[in-house]
Amino acid sequence: MINLKNTNVVLTGATGGIGNSILEVLVDAEANIVATGTNEEKLNKIKNKYQTVKVEKFDISEHRNIENFINRVSDKLGNKIDILINNAGVTSDNLSIRMKEEEWKKVIDINLTSTFLLSKNVLKKMLKEKKGKIINITSVVGHAGNVGQANYSASKAGLVAMSK
Repeated sequence: MINLKNTNVVLTGATGGIGNSILEVLVDAEANIVATGTNEEKLNKIKNKYQTVKVEKFDISEHRNIENFINRVSDKLGNKIDILINNAGVTSDNLSIRMKEEEWKKVIDINLTSTFLLSKNVLKKMLKEKKGKIINITSVVGHAGNVGQANYSASKAGLVAMSK
């Protein structure tokens, strides 16, 4: 069993399936958690189920608000973020020949650019503390590709390369 007692964690995309599973592990490990997402109803369920988890509604596609978001969640955690888990993401599947430019841009913008900006802003705080971890959740399609998911595959491949 992992013990994360007194470890401050920010988890994006906590309202989705993978995010909810990650959240359960973090709760069991006794981490101090700020769980984020865009679905207010699911965030309220998290808040009611886990009284120790702080929730913050935030849309990571709002790039101009990311720095303020990081400062807000850092304040909720006593001005220290030990771990950022970039889990939030979207899909907009379509064959490349039919994919609209907006579908391409939305997925790249949220899955890759937002993750970069979140990481960049958390890194500033982690460098001051001289420690921290950033975990980027990706997908096998980032290595292998998938029919109808050129945008998603490219975003996840970008995450793999960016993480390295």
